[in-house]
Amino acid sequence: MKRIGIPVFIDGDAWHGGNNYFLSLLDVLSEHCPADLQFFMLTNRSDLFDKPYSDQVQVRQCDQLTCISDRTRRLSRHFQTDIRLAYYARQYQLDLLTHAMPGTRLVPPTVFWMPDFQHCHLPQLFQPAELQTRDRNIAMAAERSGHLMLSSQAAATDFQTFFPQYSAVQTHVVHFSPFILEHDFSLFRQTLQQPEQEAAFFYLPNQFWTHKNHLLVLDALTKLPNDIKVICTGNPDDYRNKNHMDDIRARISRDGLEDRFIIRGLVNRDEIIRLMAGSVAVINPSLFEGWSTTIEEAKAFGKTVLLSDIPVHREQAPKSASYFPPQHSDALAAVMLQTWQQRATLHQTELAGLDAARQRYQLARQDFANRYIAMVRAMLRTTPHRSHNL
Repeated sequence: MKRIGIPVFIDGDAWHGGNNYFLSLLDVLSEHCPADLQFFMLTNRSDLFDKPYSDQVQVRQCDQLTCISDRTRRLSRHFQTDIRLAYYARQYQLDLLTHAMPGTRLVPPTVFWMPDFQHCHLPQLFQPAELQTRDRNIAMAAERSGHLMLSSQAAATDFQTFFPQYSAVQTHVVHFSPFILEHDFSLFRQTLQQPEQEAAFFYLPNQFWTHKNHLLVLDALTKLPNDIKVICTGNPDDYRNKNHMDDIRARISRDGLEDRFIIRGLVNRDEIIRLMAGSVAVINPSLFEGWSTTIEEAKAFGKTVLLSDIPVHREQAPKSASYFPPQHSDALAAVMLQTWQQRATLHQTELAGLDAARQRYQLARQDFANRYIAMVRAMLRTTPHRSHNL
């Protein structure tokens, strides 16, 4: 039996989509794992992965993952390897690591996960040091491993476009599906079955980062009837632009949209489900995405979505999607108005399509597992194993 490690270091609550990703990965592997593979989640937050999994999925509390001592740094620099991962790879006799930076010694074959190449498309949103770090990580991952894990075909195309010097690297596109509980499906159905006049708003569940393009929605609202509202949830902090939230609030005040662009911030999971179900439609106006968790969740529930017309949104291909250019608020306003006028019909369509959407979600979960396992097998076949010893 081959043993695969999945290191997950969780620092605070900034990236909810990332936590959901790994919950989903463990869940699909627990359900679809072949008998000859065993997976080890190595994490500093095992409390977040407390669901009972099959014997082939093990969660291990790895406190040393948080160690940033001078000795750890010196050893990692000397061996050009994350010495913390080397320690756990040896402890659990791992044959492969995924979602980690490959090392040059002491660790088994490793594949790096690069969700997207936003920094290549929108470099103005990044500090020079972060741009350099991202490019350096891609170079190290490609040169040390010869494999790269990506979340979309759009990302694979970007890798080929922006890094043609690594044309020999084998890319693995692994579309992920979100982690959705039975309770979530029940709550969505219950909310959707409430009177249709409850659907008096659009829902925008993106974090308040600059590239998520909230300002476009504010512009669109100024061109729409006053009874059309947008409710937003998500982390209000953009670490790359500390003034972005102030800019949004200033625009809201300038245009008198306090009662029409409503910011809820971080809310619990049940509230997210109620808002998604109770809305006219979900909006994602983002300038760039890797593989949107929001869209995948909307697909699982059969929810109507209004999406910026970017390659990855087309690739995700929701059944009930309308698209608009992400730079044109007139186009967004037009599609919002049309959707608003059709809201009663859309409500009935969503109710009738709940079971079919859930069946498509189960197929997406199977595809997530199949793609990930195919990548693991390809690496086990083609990458020579390195000793854990010095």
